[in-house]
Amino acid sequence: MAKTDGLITRKEWEELEPELIEWRRHIHRHPELAEHEFGTVGYVSGLLSEMGIDHYKLLDGTAVCGLIKGGSPGPTVGIRADMDALPITECTGLPYASEVPGAMHACGHDMHTAILLGIAKVLQAHRNELAGNVKLFFQPAEEAFGGAERMIEAGVLEDPHVDFCLGLHVAPGVETGKVSLKYGVQYAATASFKIEVHGVGCHGAKPDHGVDAIVAAAKIVDDLQIIVSRMKSPLKPAVLTVGKICGGTVRNQVADLVVLEGTMRNVDESARDDMSRRLARIAQCTAEAYGATADVEIINSYINLKNDDGVTRLVERSAGEVLGAENVEIESDMGMGGEDFAYFAKARPSCFMHLGCANEEQGAVNEIHNSGFAPNEAYMLTGVKVQVNNVLELLAGGRL
Repeated sequence: MAKTDGLITRKEWEELEPELIEWRRHIHRHPELAEHEFGTVGYVSGLLSEMGIDHYKLLDGTAVCGLIKGGSPGPTVGIRADMDALPITECTGLPYASEVPGAMHACGHDMHTAILLGIAKVLQAHRNELAGNVKLFFQPAEEAFGGAERMIEAGVLEDPHVDFCLGLHVAPGVETGKVSLKYGVQYAATASFKIEVHGVGCHGAKPDHGVDAIVAAAKIVDDLQIIVSRMKSPLKPAVLTVGKICGGTVRNQVADLVVLEGTMRNVDESARDDMSRRLARIAQCTAEAYGATADVEIINSYINLKNDDGVTRLVERSAGEVLGAENVEIESDMGMGGEDFAYFAKARPSCFMHLGCANEEQGAVNEIHNSGFAPNEAYMLTGVKVQVNNVLELLAGGRL
C-alpha cells in the first residue's frame, strides 16, 4: 500500500493536474537559457510564496532553494529540478510554443520544474504530517555550466542537513505511466575538447609552398577513432565524437587553420582522464607528421552519475506501490549522456528516475533535444505521485 493512500485524496490529485499543465505551459512559453533563468526563478518564487513555502534565491538569482518543515523531527530529503532551456528554435506548432526566438524547452526541464512545484504543493499541504523535512532545489544551467555543483557549494545540502536526494528526467523511450530505474552507474563522465590545427597558408595551386591544415585535421579525425576501437576495453563503454569542424576561408587557398570540437564520454573519471591524454598525444603527433602543429584544450564536464543501491531499491518498491510493479522497469545498460544530478548523487545517497512520456496516439514520439519535442503532459501527475510516495517512504525510514 502506498504511503500516499489515505493521506492525499483523489480530489487533491484531480485539482493538481490542471495546475501542473498551467505551470508547465507558462514556463514553456518563456524559455530561458543557462545562467539567464531570472524570469523562471521569479515565477517559481511567486508560486512558492503563494504556497507558504520558505525559500531563497541563490547563484545571482538563477536558482531557488525551498524548505518544507515537517511537523516532527526526522530526516531531510532533497528533490531537484533543472530549469534551463536549449538554444533550439521550436517547430511543434503548439498553441503554447516558445515565444522566444532561438530558445526552447526541448529537454523537458519545463516539466521537471512543474513536477517539483506539484510535489511542493502536495507536501506543503500535509507538512504537519511529515516526520522530517523536504528541500526543493530549482537548479539552473544543467545544459551548460553545471548548476548542481554550484548549488551544493553554496550550501543547499546543509541547514538542515540533507540525508537523501531524488531527481527525475523525462524519457521519450518509456511509455507514459511507467518509470525506469538504473542500479549503479546510470550516466557517463563527460568532457569536451577543442583542437586547433595550425598549418601554413598558400595558394591552392602551389600546395608545396604551405602546410595544409585541412589534410592534417582530416587525418587527426580519422586517427582519433582508434582510441575507442583499439585503445579502450570493449567491456567499458566509451564514446568519442568530433561534432564540429571549421577551416579554410576560400576555395583556392591551402588553409592555415582548422578547428575541431567534440565530446568524450566514459564510464568513470579515470577512464576519461586516460582518454584525454591519448587524444592530446594523437592530435599533436599526427599534426607534426604532416608538418602542422596542434593546440589541444580539454574541459572536463560532469562526473558519472551513480545511484545508491539502497535508495534505488526503495524507489523501485515505492514506485511499484503507486503504479504497479509491472510499470517499473529496470535499466540494464548505462547511458552515455551527461547529467549534473551526478553531484547530488555523489554527495548524498540518491536515486535518479526516468519518467515515461511517450504516447504514439498523441504523436509524442520525438526524442529530447529535438525541435519537435512535444511529450505527453499526462506523465507529470505520475511523476508527482511517485516522487511524493518516495519522499514519504524515505521520511518514514523505509527499508533501503
